[in-house]
Amino acid sequence: MIAPLLIAALVQTTPPPVAAPEPPRDWSTLTAITLPPAEPDMVRFVRAEVAAGRCARSRTLDGQNVLVVPLVVRISAADGAAESVVPLAIGCPTVEQYSAGVAQRMIRHLAHRTMMEGDRWYRTVITYTWPG
Repeated sequence: MIAPLLIAALVQTTPPPVAAPEPPRDWSTLTAITLPPAEPDMVRFVRAEVAAGRCARSRTLDGQNVLVVPLVVRISAADGAAESVVPLAIGCPTVEQYSAGVAQRMIRHLAHRTMMEGDRWYRTVITYTWPG
């Protein structure tokens, strides 16, 4: 009898989740942040996704395959971490989501992170390059 009452009390006192702010439609006005180059293991994953046909073709530039994933990142004022990461749809959902996770981890280790203002959106890209 006490358990149902306790559950009912918890449900009533739990505030509803706060929806994350939507990223702006025009990314060109956002301040850019530079992420480190994609590491070889990251490139291997993306290359395999492209080779498996799960992505739109990468473009070839100077004999190199190149796949660029633009992202917007919302930095938290509380701790300077990436609160939200939204990839641009490039025709490769697995790489888009993978890149969002990679960006979140990279931002955690950026030396200039303290220079970023919290509670605002930034733009960035991750570029994957491998021999053609």
